[in-house]
Formats: sequence, C-alpha cells, structure tokens
Amino acid sequence: MKYSEEIKLFNVYYNYDDSMTYQTTTDNFKLWLEQHNEQKLADGNMPDDEEEFEVQEVILILFEKEEV
Repeated sequence: MKYSEEIKLFNVYYNYDDSMTYQTTTDNFKLWLEQHNEQKLADGNMPDDEEEFEVQEVILILFEKEEV
C-alpha cells in the first residue's frame, strides 16, 4: 500500500439546504468551477458561487502489483 503524495484530488459537492450532492472529483477546483459556470451561462443559467460547494481532499491509496 502506498499513499500518493504526488497527486492531490478533491471531491466537490454542491451544498444546498444541508444536503450535499456529489458533483465531481478534480485536481483543480477553481478551474473546474470556472468551466462549470461557463457551461451554466451557455445554457442560460446563473453561475454558482464558490461558497455553494463543499470541497474535500481525497486521500488516495494505491496498491501496486509487485513485478515478478
């Protein structure tokens, strides 16, 4: 078992009325939010604010196969 220190990933949840809905996993929340809001605007919707999301760092544990 190996903990990955090289890759930082974040789970993004939309937080509304104390109910969190999973949105995505990304390595860059700010860039994801920018692209997310560009799509919302293109669809005719209002953009989301950063405060509307809960972002949690993922602890990535990798299991590597041993080479024979």
